Parts: sequence; structure tokens; C-alpha cells
Amino acid sequence: MAAIAVPQYFKVVEKGRFSEATSCFSVIKGAQERYLLKNNTYTAVVGDLDVTCATGKAFGAPALTGGTATFTATLTRIAPLPTTYGAYVVTYIGPAGTLGCSQANCITDLLP
Repeated sequence: MAAIAVPQYFKVVEKGRFSEATSCFSVIKGAQERYLLKNNTYTAVVGDLDVTCATGKAFGAPALTGGTATFTATLTRIAPLPTTYGAYVVTYIGPAGTLGCSQANCITDLLP
């Protein structure tokens, strides 16, 4: 029974931590949209945004790449790393809102 329950427990815990990334991406998306309205382009510099998400417990500071029509935000999972997922990177491509993950278990277990 423990062989089934323990992995499921860690999956639920990691889903909770993954929500930190999705929350951060929501903040970045709103800030990028405001930046677009003012400057007619997206930015690749986190400091150009009027707000940014704080570095949390599970992920490092966000990284951005930007251009005229799209932007990409990435967050890297930091220690303590979950054994099932390792140091994965979550990617958000905006404005469409496409989420991606660098690790196969992350894709199947954590992405909505």
C-alpha cells in the first residue's frame, strides 16, 4: 500500500509547488500586457515590468525573452529537488499562454 501512496503524496505536494510557477506566470503576463500597451512591444528585461513575482520556495527568479509579438518566461525548480522530477524548467509562452516543461514526468503529472 505504501508503494502506491507515497509516490501519489509526492505528486500532490509537487502540484502544490507547481502552482507557484503558474501564479508567477499570471503576474508576468499582466505586467507584459501593460508594457505592450505603453511600448508597442514585449520586453525581455524583468526590470522593465511594473511588477514581478517574488522568488518563492520552489522556483528561482524568472527569466524573460521578448519580442514584438510574443514573450517567453521561464522558471527553474530549485532545491530541495523532488526525486521524481529533478531540476525541471517550466516555460510560459505568451500572450497565448502555452505552458511547457523540460521533463517528461513534469509534463504528464503537473501540467494542466
